[in-house]
Amino acid sequence: MDKIVDFYKQTSQFTFLGKYKQDAIDLWQNKCGRSLKSLCLYFMNATVHRVVVQMALNGADVHDYGDFSFIDYKTPMSEDDFFITAASIYAEIFRRDEKGFYLGRPVEKRLVLTCRYISVLVCATLKANGIACRSRAGWARYLDEGRVLDHWVNEYYDEKSRKWIMFDLDDLYDAEWMDFSLYQKNNIANEYLNFGPNQFYTGAEAWLKFRKDKNFIKQFAYGSGRAKPEQVLKYLFLDFFAVMNTEYNYTVIPICYDKPISKLTTQELAEIDNLATLMLDVNKNFSALQKLFNTPKLRMVKSPLVGKNNYEKLIKAKGYKI
Repeated sequence: MDKIVDFYKQTSQFTFLGKYKQDAIDLWQNKCGRSLKSLCLYFMNATVHRVVVQMALNGADVHDYGDFSFIDYKTPMSEDDFFITAASIYAEIFRRDEKGFYLGRPVEKRLVLTCRYISVLVCATLKANGIACRSRAGWARYLDEGRVLDHWVNEYYDEKSRKWIMFDLDDLYDAEWMDFSLYQKNNIANEYLNFGPNQFYTGAEAWLKFRKDKNFIKQFAYGSGRAKPEQVLKYLFLDFFAVMNTEYNYTVIPICYDKPISKLTTQELAEIDNLATLMLDVNKNFSALQKLFNTPKLRMVKSPLVGKNNYEKLIKAKGYKI
């Protein structure tokens, strides 16, 4: 376990803070007093979820999140595309207000980011303070009654109990959860700092349950719409990459599996099922997962600017089997 813990103390291209590492140390140790609740509060004063912006535009009462009267055509509806790494998020937080992280930050000075970006921020900040942490991509059962939402959370390694603890520091923006709003109670519900059973489906759990019962994902929602099987598959891969310290954003998937579920071959489905089975116990199967991570089939990925055609000559020249 020590080797695994050390692995998750290391940063990735997404969680390396560079010159902002000292700011992360100051935030965690001095401003937050090493409290996850306080860290959540500071992050939620530095960012706002795009859903909250849309709620404000729809006339919802979102005063708990701040004053949204400033919204106009210059207001970003989402900034996920612009700040992929934790270092870029830290830099923009300080660029918009040189005071950096503080409570009571005006909404117009916050970044409009979704859960993956908060998860990466959490990882970067805890890693900068020597705490083993990893992002997890999956499906939350606790954000909206009757629906299961795509969501990113975190796990950190608790040195005292020698256990991994799953937690969520993203804001609780759903109206039914406003009693727990950070801006009403200056707090976050304790249950979000240590998940109990059945509160969150990892990407692997969701995929394997879907494979047994196609109706399993009827209550799953992706973004503002109903989740498709292909999105359940994508979240399996996003979770896999995340636990390999490669926190790709929502747009990435291995090129060989970038197709409708109905077009996957029996062999491909068996490969995916094997990956998902290993992902059910990341720590136990860590070596096997790392081995898979270092195969061409899973490392050649599609993104907005890269498709299968970009890899064709490489595949031919190297004889890669995908």
